[in-house]
Amino acid sequence: MPVASREAGHPPAMNPRLKLALFTVLGAALGVVIGVHVADESYGLAILVVLISAWLMVERISKASPDAWILSIVLVGYVVGNRGFAQIQPAQGIPLLPAEAALLVAVPALAIRMALKRSTGVRRDALNYSVAIWVVLGALRLPLDMHRFGVMALRDFAMIYYSAFFFVAQAFGASAASDRVLRKSLTLAFLALMPAVLSILVSPDFLLDHLTWRGIPLIYHKSDLIATSLAAGFFWLWTRWESTHHRLWLAASATSLLLIGAMASPRAGMFALAATTALWLLTGRWRIAAFQAGTVAAGCAISIAGLLFARQDLKTSIPYSMYEHAISIFDPAGTGTYINGETGDLGGNNQFRLIWWRDVIEDTMASSPVFGLGFGSDLSTRFLADYDLLSDETFVTRSPHSMIVTVIGRMGLLGIAAWIAVSASMGATVWRLMKRGDPDGMGLASIVLVVWLSSCFGVVLEGPMGAVIFWTALGLANAALQRGLATLPAPAGAEAIAGPADWPVAKTAALGTQSLPR
Repeated sequence: MPVASREAGHPPAMNPRLKLALFTVLGAALGVVIGVHVADESYGLAILVVLISAWLMVERISKASPDAWILSIVLVGYVVGNRGFAQIQPAQGIPLLPAEAALLVAVPALAIRMALKRSTGVRRDALNYSVAIWVVLGALRLPLDMHRFGVMALRDFAMIYYSAFFFVAQAFGASAASDRVLRKSLTLAFLALMPAVLSILVSPDFLLDHLTWRGIPLIYHKSDLIATSLAAGFFWLWTRWESTHHRLWLAASATSLLLIGAMASPRAGMFALAATTALWLLTGRWRIAAFQAGTVAAGCAISIAGLLFARQDLKTSIPYSMYEHAISIFDPAGTGTYINGETGDLGGNNQFRLIWWRDVIEDTMASSPVFGLGFGSDLSTRFLADYDLLSDETFVTRSPHSMIVTVIGRMGLLGIAAWIAVSASMGATVWRLMKRGDPDGMGLASIVLVVWLSSCFGVVLEGPMGAVIFWTALGLANAALQRGLATLPAPAGAEAIAGPADWPVAKTAALGTQSLPR
């Protein structure tokens, strides 16, 4: 290095050949260590090195944040793989599942960006405040519940900490590049879900036998959750058609819609689909309802024609099963008669829920109405006796098939008040996006509403399969709403400024501190 540079206080540069040799030796040593670990069937270090290398490469070649790519992979995994993907552990002996692994990376990365003022994780609006209060209330009682119930309390606390995906996704939504990656991952997920469902319908064991990781199937579906994902996918794919008017999106959305009826437990998804469609109608958009009616009518006609040609009983058909599932929604007491073999015991299923909900609410009100029974408490103890399931050793469900009842049982009246605040703020965001009419905003709002409605009748937000999709879509939806507010004409006398992110930003109190590109 020239003498002048040294005199100016600059350290001497390392010889390029020496630098290359040093990195070669270190890389070879690391490769030997990784090889030994892999030979012992321990992949943790190899995965860590791959992730760090991929992170550095993405930082250099992509405008989107590396953790946005990680979240996009997790989104696709949970939508397509469902319960199978949820059981994957990157390293043996480390109980770190995909959702937790993504949070382990994304939350510290967000905290660092916030510290460097490159991003704002919390905005000054009702939705952010209500979600923050929801998290704080849960976190305040967790230490006591950990002392009482041990690790089971942490497991049940997942319904709280999954809401961190809301703040992470909201920060990503402030960057055009990261937001685009996540939206495209939703499109990929809902498109890839359909062939996976079709494969399982045609050959239930094929994916279980041929697509595994350490003996764990990568794709293993829970019927009611898949029906919810198909319903959410219908709206998202429909809005892709509204954006491009390409007819292939109509075919994709029609397929997603028809596959809901083929699920063994589609009622929550069917109800969520109908209620969300009603919201579309309230905003004056009738074409989506006409498309649904035409698609279902055509599908039923083809199915019935096939049965008549084969001289089979119409009451054994999928359309008749869909009919029985639909009417059972209006039979809460479970007194109806259902004869389709694919329908199952819908009356008993309704009684199952009502008895469990009653038992949890009564026990909570009798023991701890304000603060609830706590994370880790067994909400099924009384129900198993009342429903004559004490001898069923296969019963392992911990949540009473309703997010509302789960919150009451674990957090009491204080918790349900916080959840109502979150839900009301979410509803306001959904309504404003629907009225605004932007396809991306309407698609995200529809995903949020479908999953929330389904969670009222099933185990959806207590686990990662529904929670990751819900909180991520809600964060992106709120970011989309704030972008819309930012691009409105500024009031007279207000100064419009150019934001540092890719999105145009206005100086408004509703936005608070603006997020920066990453």
